[in-house]
Amino acid sequence: MSEAAITVRKASFTRDGFTVLNDVSVDFPAGRTTLLLGPSGSGKTTLLKIAAGLFPPDRGRARYRGVDLTAVSGEQERELRRELGFAFQDGALWQNMTVFQNLALPLQYHYPRMLRREMQARIDRLVSGFPIRRHMELRPAALSAGERKIVSFLRALVLDPRVLFFDEPTSSVDNQSAERIENILADRRRRGVTLIGISHNAQLTARLADYLLIMIGGAVRAFGPVRQVAATGDREVQTVLSDVLADAASFDGDILELLDGADGEP
Repeated sequence: MSEAAITVRKASFTRDGFTVLNDVSVDFPAGRTTLLLGPSGSGKTTLLKIAAGLFPPDRGRARYRGVDLTAVSGEQERELRRELGFAFQDGALWQNMTVFQNLALPLQYHYPRMLRREMQARIDRLVSGFPIRRHMELRPAALSAGERKIVSFLRALVLDPRVLFFDEPTSSVDNQSAERIENILADRRRRGVTLIGISHNAQLTARLADYLLIMIGGAVRAFGPVRQVAATGDREVQTVLSDVLADAASFDGDILELLDGADGEP
């Protein structure tokens, strides 16, 4: 396994008396794509947000470049945030801003001296190929759920981050945009960007995943390279894999071969 980009140690999180994460430790490899899989309520999104430093665990730590993301502040936090992008499942857009303003906000915050024409050019390149480019002056309330998700994904990319987190970026998204999102992720992967995300898109998983992390009941049940995880004899892990990867057989014959081989495990 390559050097870790993000390190999570002994992270636990409880909400309303329910244990969402229980003593989770994981090293996310730098320059690789790690996809989190698991049933609903297994803790995937919580782990993703803790790993990105979006909120602190009740116990434990998340580190990027050796820095505790739960304790950083000031200029150091600004510097680190510039290198971390997060595409939210629900969009998480500013409702009183237009699409363009939402996309421009990270640039204005991190590069206050950037000229308007530079900002415009960067955003124009970003939205190229997406139907949302025709709705840049609309506010989030006028967009569909899928369109809001696309804007959130593009906003996460606008600073060209070294680590990109994403949560179901292609669900509820039109086919043209979903294909464009997948191609962008593939391009970032080729460029060595660390990708850490959640997706039940079979084609995206088969095409991009280097590592799989299986979450069950708030704990890491399996983690490792795709072939290693697919070969496990754990039946619950196999159920999770089958729910996602079996549908990917038409896109990647190796995936079907792995699952067929795993079925023969005792």
